[in-house]
Amino acid sequence: MGATELLFLCACAILAGWVDAIAGGGGLIQIPALLAALPSAPVALVLGTNKLSSFCGTTTAVLRYHSLRFVNPGDWVVAVIAALCGSGIGAFCATAVPGAVMKPAVMVLLLLVLVATMVRGKPNVGVPSVARVPGAGGQAALGGGAGVYDGLFGPGTGSFLIFGLVRWCHLDYVRASAAAKVVNLATNFGALGMFVGLGFVDYRAGLPMAACNVLGAWLGATMAGRIGPLLVRRVFLVTVAGLFVKLAADYFRGL
Repeated sequence: MGATELLFLCACAILAGWVDAIAGGGGLIQIPALLAALPSAPVALVLGTNKLSSFCGTTTAVLRYHSLRFVNPGDWVVAVIAALCGSGIGAFCATAVPGAVMKPAVMVLLLLVLVATMVRGKPNVGVPSVARVPGAGGQAALGGGAGVYDGLFGPGTGSFLIFGLVRWCHLDYVRASAAAKVVNLATNFGALGMFVGLGFVDYRAGLPMAACNVLGAWLGATMAGRIGPLLVRRVFLVTVAGLFVKLAADYFRGL
């Protein structure tokens, strides 16, 4: 990997951190970039390097949202525990459920999320002074469901979380994105630990990308906090649409 490839990866990491902090989906940018820059690398190494970068960015986004008073991580302990347990269950189920079955189901879900978000119309741009945090039952359902999905398949976990938090927990888009980052951080921690333990992280690319992802995440969380729910909703719609197109292209290419 030369200097040109590394600069390309760092630029993609900044963009990925920005997108991920606002609406999730940073892997849509980083993973293809890593595959292009490291064509001979094993897939596990690509995923582990991506996870190192995104984990650092997600941590920064959580801290930034917390400093802006959009989320208190302590309010989401039940969701975090449920997500950790669910990710283990999902990873175990992944050994029995083939990807060929998951992809069509996820594409349908993404399409439903996209339509439901568009039909709902523009969000209220006013940010309430007090965050509405769901109870233990709602957190367990959302966190556990997100964890199972993340362990089983992965792409779009943050986007599904944001949709659920907006639709059923009645959070505004900024607080939903902030809370989703807290839950994502828990599931990402377990995955990163596994990749590091197995030696599937390229630190030459991963550490510079992590620094750039941190920058992008800080900028994204700051912009989301200042501009408000309308920005988050727009980036969310683009991210979900992009994920749908990518999964559809991968699925039909494999037929």
